[in-house]
Amino acid sequence: MERLDATLSVLTFLGDIRVLSSIIIGMLGITFMAHASPRSWPYVKWLAGSALVFGVSQFMVLLFEWLGWLSGSVAGPLGSGLGLIAMATVLAGLQAYFSPGKLPPARVFFAILIGAPLLVVAMSAVLQGWGFAGPVTISAIFVMASCWLMSLWWRDRWAGQWIMALFFLGHPMLVGVALAGGLSLLQLRQLTPLPISVSYVFLLMLILQRDAETLARELHERVKAERALQKLTDSLEDIVRSRTRQLEEIIQGLRSFAGMVSHDLSGPLRNAASLANLALQEYRAGDAAGAERCLELIRLEALRASNMVNDLLTLAKVDQGPPSPSPVDMQALLADCLQSLALQYPQAPRVVQGAALPVVHADAGLMRHVLMNLLGNALKFGADRADLRITVEARNDDGGVWRFSVVDNGPGFDPGRSGELFQPFSRLDERQAGGTGLGLTVVKRAAERHGGTVGAMSAPGQGATFWWTLPTASA
Repeated sequence: MERLDATLSVLTFLGDIRVLSSIIIGMLGITFMAHASPRSWPYVKWLAGSALVFGVSQFMVLLFEWLGWLSGSVAGPLGSGLGLIAMATVLAGLQAYFSPGKLPPARVFFAILIGAPLLVVAMSAVLQGWGFAGPVTISAIFVMASCWLMSLWWRDRWAGQWIMALFFLGHPMLVGVALAGGLSLLQLRQLTPLPISVSYVFLLMLILQRDAETLARELHERVKAERALQKLTDSLEDIVRSRTRQLEEIIQGLRSFAGMVSHDLSGPLRNAASLANLALQEYRAGDAAGAERCLELIRLEALRASNMVNDLLTLAKVDQGPPSPSPVDMQALLADCLQSLALQYPQAPRVVQGAALPVVHADAGLMRHVLMNLLGNALKFGADRADLRITVEARNDDGGVWRFSVVDNGPGFDPGRSGELFQPFSRLDERQAGGTGLGLTVVKRAAERHGGTVGAMSAPGQGATFWWTLPTASA
């Protein structure tokens, strides 16, 4: 029977809502601390520590009171003191959570821990020992904390802050109800742990919820950043592959170009050497006329080599650096080019027509190279025709690209070989032997430097059309 009574007494003690709430709050504090991350530890140690201190201390006070080791008159003030420590710890943790770095949480803790008892003593003196001076003082602290939370809500606009503020007002409301209902101080102290326990549960849950939302948002941003980084990596790999292909093409082009240069440049030099040997033999044989003929041929070969070197330098200049665009009056540039070509081809101003050529935004030097080469070729290959006509045209059909054309009624060329025209040292006709085969390559590079293209159309005996384009953004 005695064992049954003891069991019932223990069950009655454990069934007390104050005991259950203290156990729950203590376990909640332990769980909160066990799962804290290093980043959250600066405020978790205060908030979870407060829950642990409040839960354990309230349980021990209730246990000692149930065992008879503490009287109600002692347990009440002791519980209030431990509750004050828990409250100071909570407010220090909230300070560390909402305003990190502004005020050390330890300073907040000790300020409340020292200031609250002094305020209770001062209020008791003013109210002449009124028993409710302590609870009213604690209520005043809770009201100030609630106002502080509302100011944070106004700054952060997080709903959890004003929910906490409402729960902090639970203690002042309970004191008001106790005063209005005529409850004793002991009865008030017995009721106080319950709203505090509920406040703890909601406070920790709200903070856990906010931390979970923050982590989810950070995880989303990290995934988004990783996807963007992967996309950038893929694009960089594509760019590297593209650049590698371009470099390989350039290297291959340079090798081919070097081979062509050495082959074509060696021709005039080899011819000059052979002619010099022949001239020496004619001179020794006393044939002055034969030696003179050889010297004239040597002069022509040297001039050919010089022209080739000049064309190579022009091609290198075209490939160096970006164009220097400026307004270029193509009509005026055409007149200037014709004046220069007239020194070699006197008929140039008469046979070349250019109507309504626009002002473009381009590199004037490169455009001069284009006109000089295309007009020079037309004049050279059409020199045998008495009715030679050359027209320079410009069209802007779609409003996005200028298309310039040099049209002649000369001998033309095989359209099946038009792709060879713009290759270095390429010649479609033996009559080009006087040239270097680099002029149209210069034209192609100059147009491409502006973002344009080149092309040619013709048929044998039906003249030829050479064209190049300039984007209006460049033109």
